[in-house]
Amino acid sequence: MLRSHGRPFLVLSLALALVAVSSCNKKNRAPDVPAVPAGPDSCFKDTTYTFTAIAADPDGDSVAVRFDWGDSTLSEWSSWVASGDTVELSYAWSDTGTYEVAVQARDQELLNSGWSGKLVVRVVVARPAPNAPTEPTGRAKGGQDSSYAFATVAFHPESMAVAIRFAWGDGDTSDWSSFVASGESVRMSHVWSVPDTYEVTAQAKDTGNALSLWSVPHDVIIRPPDTLRIWRFKLIALEGDALYSSPAIGPDGAIYVGSADNSLYAVLPDGTLKWRYPTGDVVRSSPAIAADGTVYVGSYDNQLYAVNPDGTPKWSYVTGDFIHASPAIGSDGTIYVGSLDHWFYAVSPAGAEVWKTLAGKAARSSAAAGADGTVYVGSDDNSLYAVNPNGTIKWTYKTGGIISSSPAIGADGTVYCGSDDGYLYALEPGGTLKWRYGTGGYVQASPALAPDGTIYVGSYDSSLYALNPNGTLKWRYLTGGSVDASPAIAADGTVYFGSFDRCVYALNSDASLKWQYETDGAVKSSPTIGADGTVYFTSDDGHLYKLKGTSPLAASPWPKFHHDLKNTGRVGAGR
Repeated sequence: MLRSHGRPFLVLSLALALVAVSSCNKKNRAPDVPAVPAGPDSCFKDTTYTFTAIAADPDGDSVAVRFDWGDSTLSEWSSWVASGDTVELSYAWSDTGTYEVAVQARDQELLNSGWSGKLVVRVVVARPAPNAPTEPTGRAKGGQDSSYAFATVAFHPESMAVAIRFAWGDGDTSDWSSFVASGESVRMSHVWSVPDTYEVTAQAKDTGNALSLWSVPHDVIIRPPDTLRIWRFKLIALEGDALYSSPAIGPDGAIYVGSADNSLYAVLPDGTLKWRYPTGDVVRSSPAIAADGTVYVGSYDNQLYAVNPDGTPKWSYVTGDFIHASPAIGSDGTIYVGSLDHWFYAVSPAGAEVWKTLAGKAARSSAAAGADGTVYVGSDDNSLYAVNPNGTIKWTYKTGGIISSSPAIGADGTVYCGSDDGYLYALEPGGTLKWRYGTGGYVQASPALAPDGTIYVGSYDSSLYALNPNGTLKWRYLTGGSVDASPAIAADGTVYFGSFDRCVYALNSDASLKWQYETDGAVKSSPTIGADGTVYFTSDDGHLYKLKGTSPLAASPWPKFHHDLKNTGRVGAGR
């Protein structure tokens, strides 16, 4: 009985023992020898390339691989991957030569495979990298949160295709463009969210990932949103041409201004063109508007033009040289204008010569007419002339420099005029000196007079001066460039003026800055103030601007260049 019960137990024990022995005898196998690694067989020195290998394990274990780069350098083991997966590693050879690249695998039990077959790689001197791209082209100035496009080209010494990326100067770099032919333009856009000055640069790479140097930077100034400009009108002038003509405003609100493209423009208050009248040369003269709406303006074609309000010609009067000056209109309608031919002319409203008076040298100063009919004009012979209504000389006053400044006339008849000797002169109605004030540069700007008697005038020393009625300094405001344009004074005391630093300034009467508006060119024309307080001026960037203002022209004896909105240059002509 005991034997029959013990035999099944013995059989079961023997079976379990055999299974255990069989299990213990199963051994871990090393990974298979990897295939020859894949990758380029011709490489450039000091250029990084990527190679791939596939390793499998007969037991299905995870594997890692390492490369022998053939120059006594072994890579680190890669990370673990599933059996049969592809592994990528990169390398750059520092010397030329022929190298044999092999790969080895390892399983998680740290059993290594044999080394694979060898990939023969030839390493040669690196080809030239692309040349640095050209300086990016695009806007020099722009607004915050607006998109602006920039373009560049890159050439490759071996005419290889290149890709280009841009660095925007704000910490952001674009993605690489697609590959384009050597010398083909690439264009990308960017938006800046913070006002500042940024350097835009570009870099190229070729299909072998050889990188160029970064390009020369292109500076772009990003401004805050423009809240002052109502519109700007493009005058058809060549880039870089100077615009000196000061706008005049007609009874219908149209704005008249001369341009360096040999034209007189009439622009409607909404910023659209009313008409354009061509002359034979540059128009630096500021137009003057008669009571009947006739527009008078001089040109460098030696002619004084009379143009009807609808833009049709009325007549023209020929002088002997350029007309640089702006015409003044007397109370009887006579037009007074000087020429570089040394003569000062009086012309009737019908276009006939009334008289002409020799001005010594070129008369580039714009004349001003007093309440008694006396006409004041400066000359290149350093003198200010007072001319009677019949053309005879009343008196002359000699300064130390050319007088191109247009005189301003005070309520008491005092005549204010600048000179290239750096002084602003205040002369009694009889021609004697009342006082003079010295600045640090030419005074070619015309003075403007405030209701409280303050005299404002600009100078080539980059300053606007405010002088007391007795000729002492009230204050001085320094800009970044010469102040050749005359100021305009608003009824609320704001003083508007331009500077060669490309800006128009709005100052309070205590010299504190109200605002500063930058254009893309020097501001050489004198601003004017519309009946609704808007401010008009031109810039050498080729535009006529209309900016928001606060009040109309001041009710003072001489609040702006040539006295009033029509630029009549006459005392008592109204605002």
